[in-house]
Amino acid sequence: MARRQPAVSAQASSLSARLRLAFERSALAVPAYRRFWASMLVSNVGSWLQLVAQGWLILALTDSPAYLGLYGLLRSVPTLTITLVGGAVADRVDRRRILLVTQSAAAVLAMLLGVLDLTGLVRPWHILLIAFATATVMAFDNPARQAMVPGLVGSERVASAVGLNSAAWNAAAVVGPSLAGLLVAAAGTGWAFVLNGLSYLPVLWAVWTLEPAPPRHDRGQVPIVAQVRLGLQAVRQDRRLLGLLTLLAVPTFLGRPYLQLMPVFARDVLHTGAAGYGLLMGINGAGALSGALLVGTLSERGRRGKLLFFVNIVFASTLVAFALSQWVTLSAALLFLIGASQTLLMAFTNTLLQLIVTDEFRGRVMALYTVIPMGFMPLGTMALGGIGDLVGVPLTVAVAAAIALGFTLVGRRLFPEVYRLT
Repeated sequence: MARRQPAVSAQASSLSARLRLAFERSALAVPAYRRFWASMLVSNVGSWLQLVAQGWLILALTDSPAYLGLYGLLRSVPTLTITLVGGAVADRVDRRRILLVTQSAAAVLAMLLGVLDLTGLVRPWHILLIAFATATVMAFDNPARQAMVPGLVGSERVASAVGLNSAAWNAAAVVGPSLAGLLVAAAGTGWAFVLNGLSYLPVLWAVWTLEPAPPRHDRGQVPIVAQVRLGLQAVRQDRRLLGLLTLLAVPTFLGRPYLQLMPVFARDVLHTGAAGYGLLMGINGAGALSGALLVGTLSERGRRGKLLFFVNIVFASTLVAFALSQWVTLSAALLFLIGASQTLLMAFTNTLLQLIVTDEFRGRVMALYTVIPMGFMPLGTMALGGIGDLVGVPLTVAVAAAIALGFTLVGRRLFPEVYRLT
């Protein structure tokens, strides 16, 4: 036994050295980003608390699914109409200052809803109005937050930061809804809103500690509308940017609505009931988290453009198989792959956009990136849900995913510039 101790010690030392090297190469090695990331993880959990509690409260007050649909619509409208303006603002104003304002506003709105609920004064229109106001705030917050990443970590750590940001959101997506269910059952919806309001405080502290960016006097002379137009022109003229956004938009519109249609698969196709539905959603979330954790490792191997097409193909083909599956075990395995591949698709697109775009247009390009998942997915859900009522949801999802797969294969020829990206 004594002779084996040096070998064991050497292995432990080697593992420690590899872990230390991995940490030094990751975005977490940057103290400012480390504070920002940890605070966003807390805030993301709070956001999930509010999302789950809001839906529950609306249903409790109205007993109307139509109100839930209206709630979703009001949250989508600012994303589709204001986010590009938010991106232009992020390119002319100190992004740190934007986040201080938006995070403070979001905290106040969450606390207001919590107070209304706890005092028994809340009405359905309060929830709808606050949801719309919060989505408007986030239309300015998201582009600024995305555009800040390269400035915090440097271009060599962008892929790591994107993967960590995605991991923080997906980890919160696994933990947040579960905590929300327990909290709502034990204390009601009001405290979920209050906790979400408090969760913004660590973000405000982390952003406050960042160094202010130098003023951008040269851009303040150009009207906002003109800046938005210039950003769109920049994307249209760069085939790499246009290809990346198009290759994300099509599968998002045609494929991502499966998540909102999952209750149909759980109840009518797989016959699992509410418990099975929760398990399937958890497996999908675990796949998404796994994909996020793989981003940095896969990005280090290069050929990100080729990998982007590969994960796009995996996402669409596994979604076709899931839509046609009638076996719970097979469907669960496919959902894991779907969750992982869709996260990798988002992360690779984000990374490549950040590396290609100049800082002059970064806010506006990242605004377009934000619009796609937050705006196109609800529109796709409306379209696929309506068609699904006529011909059946499984067939609708399968055909839509097959079209997305076909477009990806054609996209290899349409956007060879993306395929060659490293």
